[in-house]
Amino acid sequence: MLFFSRWKIFFILGAVAIGLLFALPNAIPADKRESLPNMFQRTINLGLDLQGGAHMLLEVDLTSVLEQALDNERQTILQEFREADRLGTEFIRIEDGAIIGRMDDVADIEKAMDILRKASKPVDAQSLSQDKTTRVEQTGDKGFKVTITAANIEYIQKRTIEQSIEVLRKRIDPTGTTEMTLAREGDDRILLQVPGAKNIDEIKSRINKTANLSFRMVRKESNNAAAMAAGAEGRLPPGAAFFPQQDGGALIVEKRTRITGECLKSASEGLHPQGQYPIVNFGFNIRCAKIFGELTAKNLGERFAVVLDDEIITAPRINGAITGGSGFIEGSFTIESARELALLLNAGALPAKLIIVEERTVGPGLGQDSINAGKVASMIGLIGVGLFMWISYGLRFGTIANLALATNIILIAGALSLFGATLTLPGIAGIILTIGMAVDANVLIFERIREETHIGRPPVNAIETGYRRSLAPILDANITTLIAAVTLYFVGSGPIRGFAVTLAIGIIMSVFTAVIFARLLTATWLRGKRPKTLPI
Repeated sequence: MLFFSRWKIFFILGAVAIGLLFALPNAIPADKRESLPNMFQRTINLGLDLQGGAHMLLEVDLTSVLEQALDNERQTILQEFREADRLGTEFIRIEDGAIIGRMDDVADIEKAMDILRKASKPVDAQSLSQDKTTRVEQTGDKGFKVTITAANIEYIQKRTIEQSIEVLRKRIDPTGTTEMTLAREGDDRILLQVPGAKNIDEIKSRINKTANLSFRMVRKESNNAAAMAAGAEGRLPPGAAFFPQQDGGALIVEKRTRITGECLKSASEGLHPQGQYPIVNFGFNIRCAKIFGELTAKNLGERFAVVLDDEIITAPRINGAITGGSGFIEGSFTIESARELALLLNAGALPAKLIIVEERTVGPGLGQDSINAGKVASMIGLIGVGLFMWISYGLRFGTIANLALATNIILIAGALSLFGATLTLPGIAGIILTIGMAVDANVLIFERIREETHIGRPPVNAIETGYRRSLAPILDANITTLIAAVTLYFVGSGPIRGFAVTLAIGIIMSVFTAVIFARLLTATWLRGKRPKTLPI
């Protein structure tokens, strides 16, 4: 375990050097960092409690969501009545927050009421509640009235808020390292706090964008000048829609949406394999990949339009069946706009419009005096740990442990800088915890080496046995903690995620520095000095 080949030494020292390069910009003044390459301008951002940031209060437009839910119920009723034999209606329309209808024949009202009652499903199939989505009433001899129940309205509101929070989290903090706060406030509001936010306009832009994506077949009327003119005036044939194109012009497409953004499994920016211009790659889930394959197979030679936010980005011709479930969107993209669109598509569309009702910049909650006091306390703690290692294990082994500890801190800082992470008090707690675990690993190794020395093993044998027998308990302890960190990341949010990220990074770095880097330092010292006894 004490032999290191040249490529292993190169890999270990290279990893430490890269970590140092990414951590170094944190010690360079901001005005001088601008001369560095873009990759090395990233630093650790301080959180809302340390340096302030953006505070927004968003109001969810639940009215439009409820209107859409009512319209969906109306469409369901129309579909059910069409599938029923010889069941005609005079009208079915939305009026005063309810669906009202009237049958052609008095004899059909009982059958209609039975269909309407069956169409009313449980509000939440996963709960034991018997609440239904709609309430059905008969009005007169041939009429009926359908309203959305209070339980369904409450469920729709709750689901819309939860979906909005999740979409915002993916849009603003896709990596989970910003430690932002997203929480429901009241019945229809969301609290958003983004620590260290430098560009509030960019955050507002991401909030307001919708990213509604759909794939629709282009209708043959698009080739007719008269039909296009009628479409521009709003006079469209049944089942058709009129959308402008991004590069000019417009097309008449099917109103029916074949595939929506909900079908996307992933999206990423890239370059066209031939033209080398920016595109957005996408992949469908299994269900929609099958639908897309059948659609393209049945419409060879026809065109389909990619519609984003009521604008046609591209409308290519189908030259062959696309059965792989993946493809790309090309348009007037730059690398940045392609990356932004991929981010929005991955996050999904907001279920409702968000209105910014309050916006302000928040100052640091702890104040500069508290930050300075924290720095002093950290330095005292590190010095105390360093002195303890020297006193307990002597100058040589204490120095090896302290070098490993310093390298661990540098690598953590480098990793957080690379991710552009935001550091708040929970994140600092995670770092301090991993520093303690890194020292604990060195203590375990050195105590094992000391035991091997006391039973009479020679230096080389004692060190090799000490590192080998300490590896399993060190890995067991750190892997179990890593599992806890991963669980916190996926279950928690905001500051809890920040703590989990720093804890996970610290665990990985502490194992590297204690088990690999410290062992390299020990082996180098052993080969150079060849001691007869170990000063431990």
